[in-house]
Amino acid sequence: MTLPDEPYYEFWEGHMDYNRFEILRAGTEPENIICEYVKDADILLSDPYHRTHVTTKIIEAAEKLKLIQCYTIGFDDIDIETAREKGIPVANNAGITAKPMAEYTIMAAMYLLKSIKYAHENLMKGNWTQKQLSTPPEIPLELGSQTFGIIGCGNVGQEIARVANTFGCRIIYHNRNQLPEEVEKALNLEYLSREEVLSKSDILSINVPLTDETRDMIGVKELGSMKKGSVLINTSRGGIVDEKALADALMSGHLRGAAVDVFKDEPDLSGCALIGLDNVLLTPHSSAISPDIFVRAAKYTMENLNRIYEGKPPLRIVN
Repeated sequence: MTLPDEPYYEFWEGHMDYNRFEILRAGTEPENIICEYVKDADILLSDPYHRTHVTTKIIEAAEKLKLIQCYTIGFDDIDIETAREKGIPVANNAGITAKPMAEYTIMAAMYLLKSIKYAHENLMKGNWTQKQLSTPPEIPLELGSQTFGIIGCGNVGQEIARVANTFGCRIIYHNRNQLPEEVEKALNLEYLSREEVLSKSDILSINVPLTDETRDMIGVKELGSMKKGSVLINTSRGGIVDEKALADALMSGHLRGAAVDVFKDEPDLSGCALIGLDNVLLTPHSSAISPDIFVRAAKYTMENLNRIYEGKPPLRIVN
């Protein structure tokens, strides 16, 4: 078996007996070619860059499959229902990206609140904008005086709360299931309905997986219900926030700004309405990237592969 030459795969050498498994790491091969590869596979590692989807046809071709393991946390590129029907567990590496994504979210919030782009770009052009920055709408805001809203309070959302607490923010959240009281107390969290989180947040962070339930969750109505002058940060998936509706809310001045790390049609952004706007921070699905997460991903993945080999149920099952 030949592994890709990415450096984070160095961890695997010496930690795994490759004779135990038939493994495919999906890349960019056509579906029919992948179906041939997976016929004798016990375990399928999904593509960490989400270029190749694990479709119904691929799952049905893998007659010996015991586990579909996501290398990262996203699983929207896997046909979860087919796997469930066939009794094949799908597991992810939940938690590995919490720290870098929380750091990105706080950084993005401060970048937008402090009017960094406005100040920097004007100064580079020779414009001294100290007076303009002393009055709205560009006046910098203190993070600690803001209400920080979190929709989706799993590993990432909770890590965001931990960091936001150090600034003294009021933190409100909505989750599919309310967190235990001891977790809320430890993180200074206030549970509200999704509608209340939208209307009360100065900073809104979206941290939910892309599912049928969350697809297009934030559209014209939801953005319109947000506070005037608030900011939105999306590091989850592009299909959750309507990009055109978000662009309209930004251009109208209803929202102060937005940070977007994920896009509906990535990597093709030719039709993205957010490109070219002044009050956005756009990054290429990179908020989770760090050398540390690759080490954690390899360890978590190896843990589940070994559990399958030892006849134990895998951890972090999502289906």
